[in-house]
Amino acid sequence: MTDTKLKTYGASALVAVAAGLAAALLFVLAARASAATVAIGYFAPMPLMIAALGYGLSVGAAAAAVGAAFVATLYHPALGLLYLASIGAPAVLVAAAALLAPTRADQGGRDFAPTAAVLTAALVAATAIAGGLAFFTWRMGGFDALLASAVKEGRPIVEAMLKDAKAPGAMDAERLTRFLVMAAPVGIAASQILSMTINLYLAGRVSLISGNLSRAWPAIADDLAIPRIFGALFAAAFGLAFVGGLAGVVAAIVAAVFGMAFALQGLAVAHVLTRGSNLRPAWLFSLYGLIVLLPPWPFLFLALAGLADAAFHLRARKQASRSTN
Repeated sequence: MTDTKLKTYGASALVAVAAGLAAALLFVLAARASAATVAIGYFAPMPLMIAALGYGLSVGAAAAAVGAAFVATLYHPALGLLYLASIGAPAVLVAAAALLAPTRADQGGRDFAPTAAVLTAALVAATAIAGGLAFFTWRMGGFDALLASAVKEGRPIVEAMLKDAKAPGAMDAERLTRFLVMAAPVGIAASQILSMTINLYLAGRVSLISGNLSRAWPAIADDLAIPRIFGALFAAAFGLAFVGGLAGVVAAIVAAVFGMAFALQGLAVAHVLTRGSNLRPAWLFSLYGLIVLLPPWPFLFLALAGLADAAFHLRARKQASRSTN
């Protein structure tokens, strides 16, 4: 083996170890559950994505394996598997989807990377959260038993929160706890797709600035386009979410992740439709401010905008009108 190959493999191994340890440490910090550490842990996938986008998918996969081994050795093998399932594998899969998607030059039109990344993040989030819920349902001997156990554990916390907030006495702690327990996996799934896409964007920018990104940067606002078939899937899942039980929660998870996918498309619509306006910076600043300050409500309106764009091609109409003027 030549010295050049040794240096190349050595650098790749170093990147894999460094990225894997960085991601694992961020994951461990998030587990401490304080506001600051959870916020920092939100960026745990980014080192793995930087490794995958900048140095190759094999390096990204090795980094994920290093991080899982570190967490498993330092804490517990089950926690290592949790890290691999929730952070490591999803980060590499989403990066792979973006990296391997057809470019604008490949197909002479839209760059498919943003769409592929968002759809992969949605599918991974839905599979991971729904699969985890099904596993715990099996372990507890049924969904009702799982729900009863979760409500029993969570009710004292909710009662303390209501007491501290001096909420009206008529508020039913049992009902509120049940609602929060049912809503938790739905919120986690929506949060995961958002986390993966934000981390991918930041990792891509880092790789682009460093000169390591191996593909052209896409025009995200123009290229992100969720196929209309997923709009039908979202509508069906949203309807089934009201059936209750395990099936209803799984359907709500599917609706949440694809609703978030269309919300991201709605954000792209906002970027395109405000082009040419003198107030564009103010409009976008206000929109992002609402997203940060008032979640999840802005995402609901953005999802409607994304669905409308998928059905009626709002961005294409805007571009056509500008080209004819």
